[in-house]
Amino acid sequence: MSDTDSFIDEVTEEVRRDRLFVMLKRYGWIGGLAVVLIVGGAAYREYSNAQDMAASQALGDGIVAALAADDPAARAAGLDAVTAETPGGAAILAMLQAGALSNTDQIEAAVARLELSPSTPSCP
Repeated sequence: MSDTDSFIDEVTEEVRRDRLFVMLKRYGWIGGLAVVLIVGGAAYREYSNAQDMAASQALGDGIVAALAADDPAARAAGLDAVTAETPGGAAILAMLQAGALSNTDQIEAAVARLELSPSTPSCP
């Protein structure tokens, strides 16, 4: 009796294995596609983070180089040459430019740097 049970168990196991392979052949591409999408999404995210980090570092390096000048007029001219790609970087750059201009007694130009443009939302 135990030989019959072991034979039935072996056949049942083979049938299950065959069904598993049929399912893998039929639907295995879905798992492969999921892996490719996850890896591709992670790679894109890392690439965009690296691009943002490089832009931030370039802005910081430009600001540090401009502020290294001893003369306030040279600092203001150096800060005018720096460009920011993000709204936050542009706001910080505008504040630094206004500070440099106020040290050169160009108060009107400093205030103009700090005024909100029509496209910038105002704070409540």
